[in-house]
Amino acid sequence: MKINKLFLTFIILLFAASTAYVYAGTIVDNFNRSALGPNWTADPEYQIVSNALSNTATTQSWGYLAVYNAVVNPTEVSFRWAAGGDAEGANSGGIAIFLNSSNTDATGYFVMRRNDDIYLHPLVNGVVQRGTILDTTPGTRPKATPGDVIKVVASTSAGGHHFDFYINGTFDGRVTDANKIYGNGSVKYAGVILYGDRNNDIDDFTLRAATIDLTLPNGGQVWTVNSVHNITWSSSDFSGSIKIELSTDDGTSWAPIVSSTGNTGSYSWTIPNAPSQTCLIRISDATDGIPSDVSDSNFEIEPETEEVTLLGPNGGENWIINTTQDITWYATSIVANIKIEYSTDNGVTWTLITASTPNDGSYTWTVPAQVTEQALIKVSDIDGLPTDMSDDTFTISALVTLKVQDASGEPGSSGNIVNVWLNNQTNVRGVVFKLNDVPDSLIATAVTPVGRASSFDAMLKDTNGAASVILVSFSGAVIPVGNGAIVQIIYDIKPDGNPTFLGSSSAMTLSETQISNADGDLVVPELVHGQFQYVLSGDVTGAGGAPDGIIDQLDIDRLVELTMGTGIPMSNFDLLAGDMDHDGDIDLFDTLQVFDIVFP
Repeated sequence: MKINKLFLTFIILLFAASTAYVYAGTIVDNFNRSALGPNWTADPEYQIVSNALSNTATTQSWGYLAVYNAVVNPTEVSFRWAAGGDAEGANSGGIAIFLNSSNTDATGYFVMRRNDDIYLHPLVNGVVQRGTILDTTPGTRPKATPGDVIKVVASTSAGGHHFDFYINGTFDGRVTDANKIYGNGSVKYAGVILYGDRNNDIDDFTLRAATIDLTLPNGGQVWTVNSVHNITWSSSDFSGSIKIELSTDDGTSWAPIVSSTGNTGSYSWTIPNAPSQTCLIRISDATDGIPSDVSDSNFEIEPETEEVTLLGPNGGENWIINTTQDITWYATSIVANIKIEYSTDNGVTWTLITASTPNDGSYTWTVPAQVTEQALIKVSDIDGLPTDMSDDTFTISALVTLKVQDASGEPGSSGNIVNVWLNNQTNVRGVVFKLNDVPDSLIATAVTPVGRASSFDAMLKDTNGAASVILVSFSGAVIPVGNGAIVQIIYDIKPDGNPTFLGSSSAMTLSETQISNADGDLVVPELVHGQFQYVLSGDVTGAGGAPDGIIDQLDIDRLVELTMGTGIPMSNFDLLAGDMDHDGDIDLFDTLQVFDIVFP
């Protein structure tokens, strides 16, 4: 709880003397000392006697006022009739409340229990006007005696100022000033009046008042212009709206942040362009400024600097080619425009996405058809600095991948199989592609749907080294999600024309590809090209693409190693030479076929 410097000095002095206790908006004075102290403004007759507050006057009068000046706007006031008093003493005093000042000539209300009734009187210039009764009601409890606690809880509504009277914590009755004659100022005090020349000492004087406690910023923080921070606070016995103000000159002047906001305990604040090292926040009741609290010490508002931070993609994402994705970032407001680049090789090279886009935190990007697991995004000021990029790589992938499996055959042979695979993450209705061989050494003679596409219809046309294939289902079927061969293309190898000597190869490249999904929409595929090696089938002991031209026991031994997994393949050429059934691997079937060649 923060308070003004004068009050803080008083509290420290009182604590040093063990004279008062402060907690959660409640002040208790047990009078266990010799002098009344600075927290009270009282007529001189009020003295501390035997650790109790005593009116030592010998004149009988209702004009003796003692005001507790260290707390404003209390809503609850109580005290205990001292055990050393008597019944008449406990019948001769009460609580002064809603006082317009802390002086002994204050004006406000006086609430007391006299015999069997509760009374509300005016208190004018420090004197109870006993002849004027603003309201009275019979008490419902036995009247107080020494040792009992009386309490008044004040509230205000459209029907007036209300004062609920309690004895030992139990409700005794309510009195009301429907006209609200007093207690309408923004600052109010409370105290006691004890009738003079009575044995009516009191103890354990207690007030509860509304408080607001600013918790952030409370000193030492450094907040940057245009950044967003929460101003936070707590409150006790307070339910009104909150006003928040800023000072950039150590409290000399104040500017409003918000004139009225709910008492929620937090307010999101965008830091203004007002750099200063001597900033304070003040928070208060939006209606009259009381209660209030101020930062314990200065905090700093620092000028905004250029800063750019990429938010996404920041690593691990999987973005599909030809889809739209949002690149997001945070940049300080003095960065007007942003440059965005991407890399598909983990930052070795960069490609421009946009040279300049407004610094609004987001850019919609159509992901290019460049499949990679090493993608990065880089954002920067348009001059290149400051800059930030993805913390880790992300993936650009395709919903469908069309792949040509490497194949092989002997020069001049026929019936060679080339498998075309489809890896699809969405159902596919149709596939169209052109498979080119360079340098035009092959002739496509037939096409056969296989695997998940075995129920489809396939059409083939070979023209000048390019096999055009259409794969569709006239029944409306789809190729379901999965991975594997969907067509086999049968090739003859030209006996003359382009050279097809052992160890040479043709590139098998895909082009003019169209793939549609189950809805008939085109899907951009990833294309994986292959090659066709010209080999002597079964000759796997050649080195570096140069076979020895002999199929013998050495080839069988090598295939056994490959089949058993005990030998490491020397080259792709060796694998293709040994793949007798063109299924993409070396197995027992391939070994047996070579065995039949060696031992017919």
